[in-house]
Amino acid sequence: MSFFPVEYSTLSSQDLLRLITDNYIIPADTSITFVKRGFNDTYLIRGAEHKFILRVYKHNWRSMESIETELQLIEYLKKNGISVSYPIPDKQGNFIHSLNAPEGLRHFVLFSFAEGIQVRKLSIEQAYLLGIETGKIHTLTQNKSFGIPAHDYAIETQFEITITALKSVLIAFPEHYNYILQLRNEFITLFSSINSCELQTGICHGDLQAENFHITPDNRFTFFDFDFLGTGYLAYDIGVFRWYDHKNKTPQIMDAFLKGYCTIRMLSSSELKLIPYFSMLRALFQMTLYCKISDGQQLPLWPAQQVADFIGKVKKWHSKYKLEDL
Repeated sequence: MSFFPVEYSTLSSQDLLRLITDNYIIPADTSITFVKRGFNDTYLIRGAEHKFILRVYKHNWRSMESIETELQLIEYLKKNGISVSYPIPDKQGNFIHSLNAPEGLRHFVLFSFAEGIQVRKLSIEQAYLLGIETGKIHTLTQNKSFGIPAHDYAIETQFEITITALKSVLIAFPEHYNYILQLRNEFITLFSSINSCELQTGICHGDLQAENFHITPDNRFTFFDFDFLGTGYLAYDIGVFRWYDHKNKTPQIMDAFLKGYCTIRMLSSSELKLIPYFSMLRALFQMTLYCKISDGQQLPLWPAQQVADFIGKVKKWHSKYKLEDL
């Protein structure tokens, strides 16, 4: 019997569990729960005294090389005192495996469980402590490279990807497309006018938001899901943090985060002023990523009106932080 081709399959949880228990040193009394479907599939593997997270990467979403880079970074952070969800080796000492899914090869990694819970609305103390931990990560990764990253957050690169992805989507919304072109010119002019020593580069987590760290009752943070790991300006991560859920993020929370961050790594005046611009860059990256995946081939198209509405949100944000204010 032949099967119709698929783009994104849902793997059998029980067969995944058997695969894990056969290849890893894990007790037999282990269960598996499908937790989340996204750019990768997340499973909780648990027993009476142990918990792990299995991440199965989407086909063609991440290369083997970029996953190896991610694991090297995580190990480096772990060795230097950062609490992270780290990869678990199998019985032969291997960290990355692959399986033949109906759509093609999919990689998977078993990770330690990040203790604590997700907290969407941080307290002032938690925001301060998150700033400290983020500052530590950036200090450790400043001017470093660990191999091939998943993403390149350079200004020119991101705008080129966005413009290419949105050109056909926004045929009926030329004013929105032209706005993106104008925004690219403004960004390039702005960033080229700043002394390079004012903008430190390194490794960015790329997705610094509540979904990607857990907090214990005594306010200890554990970071995970470095799926958006990339190279770029370190302040980009701060822009990411500010953008997510910004309507519910009070100025006091952002101030506490920055105060904590600056106890570890002082931000230049340019980095501080450019944070809203990094937020816009993150918004464009997010929208572009969804459009590239929702291309009518892998997933249904993202409606052009919805893309235009999203650009409207970026434009509204942009109007609050004009170039002359910098």
